Amino acid sequence: MKQRKIRTLLGILLTVLMIVPVVSGDRPELFERFEYDLYDLRLRQFLSTEQDPRIVIVDIDEKSLAAEGRWPWNRSKLARMVDQLFDHYGVAILGFDMVFSEADQSIDLVELKRFLNDNANETNVTTLLSTLNSDVHFARAIMDRSVVLGYLFDRSPKSLQVGHPGNAVIGDDPVLATLPIPEANGVISSLTALQSESVWNGFFDNPMVDSDGVYRRVPVLQRFEGEYYPSLALAMLLALFDEDKVHPIIETDFTGEREALVAVEAAGIRIPVDQHGAVLVPYRGPQGSFPYVSATDVINGVVKSEVLEGAIILVGTSAAGLLDLRVTPMSNRYSGVEVHANILSGMLDERLQQQPDYTLGVEIVQLILCGLLLSFVIPRLSVFVSTLITLAIGGLVIGLNLYAWQQLLWVIPLGYTLILISVLYLFQQTTGYFFETRNIAQLANQFGQYIPPEVVEELSQQDQTVQLSGESREMSVFFSDVRGFTDLSEQLTPQQLTRLMNIYLTGMTKVIHEQRGTVDKYIGDAVMAFWGAPIKDEEHARHALQAALKMLAILPDLNRELAQEGLPPVQVGMGINSGLMNVGNMGSSFRMAYTVMGDAVNLASRLESLTKYYGTPLLVSGDVAVRVPEYLYRKLDRVQVKGRQEAVDILEPIGLREQCTQHQRDAVTLFSKGVQAYTQREWDEAELHFNEYLCLAADDVMARIYLHRIAEYKNTPPPSDWDGVFSHMSK
Repeated sequence: MKQRKIRTLLGILLTVLMIVPVVSGDRPELFERFEYDLYDLRLRQFLSTEQDPRIVIVDIDEKSLAAEGRWPWNRSKLARMVDQLFDHYGVAILGFDMVFSEADQSIDLVELKRFLNDNANETNVTTLLSTLNSDVHFARAIMDRSVVLGYLFDRSPKSLQVGHPGNAVIGDDPVLATLPIPEANGVISSLTALQSESVWNGFFDNPMVDSDGVYRRVPVLQRFEGEYYPSLALAMLLALFDEDKVHPIIETDFTGEREALVAVEAAGIRIPVDQHGAVLVPYRGPQGSFPYVSATDVINGVVKSEVLEGAIILVGTSAAGLLDLRVTPMSNRYSGVEVHANILSGMLDERLQQQPDYTLGVEIVQLILCGLLLSFVIPRLSVFVSTLITLAIGGLVIGLNLYAWQQLLWVIPLGYTLILISVLYLFQQTTGYFFETRNIAQLANQFGQYIPPEVVEELSQQDQTVQLSGESREMSVFFSDVRGFTDLSEQLTPQQLTRLMNIYLTGMTKVIHEQRGTVDKYIGDAVMAFWGAPIKDEEHARHALQAALKMLAILPDLNRELAQEGLPPVQVGMGINSGLMNVGNMGSSFRMAYTVMGDAVNLASRLESLTKYYGTPLLVSGDVAVRVPEYLYRKLDRVQVKGRQEAVDILEPIGLREQCTQHQRDAVTLFSKGVQAYTQREWDEAELHFNEYLCLAADDVMARIYLHRIAEYKNTPPPSDWDGVFSHMSK
């Protein structure tokens, strides 16, 4: 395969690997943080420079605390503030970013003084306490007025339930029930005495703060006891237009397989939401994007009428000690009440950024196009031109993203695409440099010790590279071992043993190289080799078998050479198997080796070990026999070896069919008849055939093994499901 094709495929693979976390929704935290940063950057880039005068925040600030006393204030004081806002200033609607969950036990001194002046002769304590009940004053102040009280949902295991969240805006809905809308198991709301049919309620908690602790999304709906309740901003919108219901807008998602929540409609205004029923907070700007007035100035009536007249009022706090400061893209200390103001302002202007689920499809298409384009273009161009094209693609992606943000109000994720573009560019340039600097000398250094020089030369002349990192291939593997090596080594001096092994291994390796094989390793007296890598060899099984037979043929010559030097002769056992195996550079950071691994390799090793049992120097698997049909084989057995569940045929190669004598053919036929009768439980017939075979080959080990098995099975028949397979449980 040409180098640029490899680079292209690797680029496509890298693109796929980058897309998988996007599709699965399991993006790395580091990439998520980068996406958050890009979102914040775009948000700050398009901020409004003007305040929104329609929404005014009545702020319980440090000035108010100094003038009116520490928080919480007596609710009679809050009642006077409500009366001031509606009666004196004529506000349109009032919302409280706070909860009044406990009864007020304090006494307002102003109310006490007024009572004593009006009731100088009244001494009834019960009447006094009833008259001074601040909760009654506050409830009377908000009754029949456009007031929205805040509350928060509880998700603790204790399932706290203080009060009730008021009226649901959406009842039980089977489609919404399947969506990941935040669900609460408890609620902490205002006192029942403060709620009436004319009072709206909205939650102000946010269970969807991003992983970095920043307020970017806020749910406008939460599920509680099977029904759906509005956020403070949504409740204020409903109260402003005197509505009490919200209509979910459900469409089929971009896959066409399921329904998705894309928006809710409230008071005729379409509010885009995501699957969680959340909106992206449309921050107008830094804190102060809405007019702030001190609560004490409202109570004392010193605020200019034009600031509050007809305004939407949110009561909240910016005082640090009251713990309503949030981390937002605008600031690390941002007033929580202004978050609600931003959402309400965005709803009124229908200026809400949206990220419905089809933007996931847009992002995936964006990733695929960028990944494929860069994977195909960069490997075919120079570094300079590919750099310019990469910059152009990145600029185009950013430009289209900003257009969608500003004109379409789409929030299309950008971070993953920019990371993919950067990673692909660096990866392609790095691999290009690697491929360009690799030469024939490196190739020869990598494989010269494993394969014959002529194969190295052939490799270097091909317009392809060798896959060193690992791949699966159909190959053949060979193992050989010197029989009785331990006894031999005990009889020889270290110098003699070294000389013996050098003569033996040199002769064996020469044959392997002649047959285009790769020497994997020497393991003491054992040799491991394979065929089919690094260059693919369609006749790997034939070459492996030819090498083994030639080794057996030259073994007498090697033994004569050993005898001339006063060294003992050697006998060997060999095993060959063909099949799918993994090949590549394997090892550790300290040492690597180009080798093969897999079940097919293990089987070849087992075959080499079994030559001692079957009394033959060479065993091959059925897979080898199928691939090299021109040879005559004697099927010795069908066995199950250790570590392998599937049974395998083991055979002894006799030679090329056209070169075999009639005597050899007749002997193989007779032995095969015996094996067939044995497999069919015809013990007498099998015994007859094997005895006849011993007349032709009196020293044959396998025929005697079968006769021994038959004798045992006659006495103790095998189970009914026996299929002739013999198990070898040791190596």
